[in-house]
Amino acid sequence: MTSKINLPNKLTIFRLILFIPLLVLFISYKLIQFYIDYYYIMLGRIILSGILTIFLIGMITDYFDGKIARKHNMVTSFGKLWDPLADKIVVTSTLIFLGAENFIPLWIVIVFVIRDLIVDGSRVMMAEKNIGVEASIWGKMKTLFQTFAIIIILIIAISFNYPYELHSYIEKKPVVQLCIYCINIVTLVALFFSVYSGILYVKKIVPHLQMS
Repeated sequence: MTSKINLPNKLTIFRLILFIPLLVLFISYKLIQFYIDYYYIMLGRIILSGILTIFLIGMITDYFDGKIARKHNMVTSFGKLWDPLADKIVVTSTLIFLGAENFIPLWIVIVFVIRDLIVDGSRVMMAEKNIGVEASIWGKMKTLFQTFAIIIILIIAISFNYPYELHSYIEKKPVVQLCIYCINIVTLVALFFSVYSGILYVKKIVPHLQMS
């Protein structure tokens, strides 16, 4: 166990910083939708590609910082607290963006956010009491399906560029209808794991809260 800012912690800080360019891209994409010129459409695809790239970088660094920390005994209190929070910032901000652009039903995004607020708030409380609660396989499944759904949605968003473009194709292209349906299935599976793992996590910490 070490308390210095090691490589895994630096990767965690890097993911926190990734939110800044993500936010800039989210706002930029929203602003250019007021234009329908060809060059703005191409710029929209570039912005969405940038969002996808940053999201993938965030997920890849998340995988490696955890692997390095466990393999080389570099687990720290900082990492235990901020690693999952860094992931939530990248993932949740992207989900909110996709919900705002109507690629994901807004109610699903709201449930994701409420669940994460409850779990992350509980995690902070446990960290203050120096109590560690191991992540369950259900939480990992939630992360896997959530990441998979976001990547698919962003790829389709890049292919069709704007939400209204995509919606105009839905009635004409059965293949697109199937793609949207499949996206919703993956997102709903992620939602199930999200809610279920959240319930399990709260059940684990209730005894500790009752003792305090």
